[in-house]
Amino acid sequence: MVRRRMLLSVMVVGMFSAAAFALAPMGPPMAGLPEGQYAGMGGYAYSDQNLEISGPTAGSAGEPYISDIQSDMWYGGAAYGVTDGWNIYGALGIADAEWDGDGSFVDFGGDSGFAFAVGVKKTIFTDPDSETVWGTVFQFAQARRIEDKFTPTGALDTWGNGHISVGAAAGQNTAELDLYSIQLAAGPTVPVCEGVCVYGGPFLNFVEGDLEVKMPSTGGRSTYELEQHLEIGAYVGAQMELGDPNIRVGAEFLWTGEAWGFGIGATILVP
Repeated sequence: MVRRRMLLSVMVVGMFSAAAFALAPMGPPMAGLPEGQYAGMGGYAYSDQNLEISGPTAGSAGEPYISDIQSDMWYGGAAYGVTDGWNIYGALGIADAEWDGDGSFVDFGGDSGFAFAVGVKKTIFTDPDSETVWGTVFQFAQARRIEDKFTPTGALDTWGNGHISVGAAAGQNTAELDLYSIQLAAGPTVPVCEGVCVYGGPFLNFVEGDLEVKMPSTGGRSTYELEQHLEIGAYVGAQMELGDPNIRVGAEFLWTGEAWGFGIGATILVP
């Protein structure tokens, strides 16, 4: 059956990828591994996200958000077929993030931090005629300690339309970012031809995190909460066998009103 032959391609990320930790690829919304089967995986993901700000303000009247938070993630992990209809997976990797400062002020360019993701996939129904598989996927991803050390360029540099103060040009300051995201998707996985399938559907996405800014020269420290409220988006992807039915490569694109991302990856069945 096609459902048993398809590999689980989990391009998580973003989850964490680096930047992709905010909008992480999920792979087909179905349990693609039979009971007792293991699979290894690896890949890259990218995302571009807008996040709202809450916390102490630098006095700006502008909208409290950071736009175009770009992140990358590189990861490796494993998946397991708990039953024919349930799969679990996990991945570890590194993630980075960057965004522009207000005007000509200093930018945030965080070095690679630790990232991980875990998820569950469930097959709900398989059409016996078309062999289309309907299912769901739930994923949690987190990136931690994405840190940037920088020297402000002006009298009072800011991010987020003036809402985040990052200090004056009086020494090196530090900003540290932690983020997590939750995603829930459902949809079909459709075999197009031998060794090739496409998948996609709607999904829900929620992102929350913290940004801590430390200014040793003044002894100042501020913490800001970053978040994206629950968003509805859509995603689409494709997978194909790479010369061997046990090896697959895939690509995926995701979109919501506040973010977009993509991922590429490969999976291999473990004997």
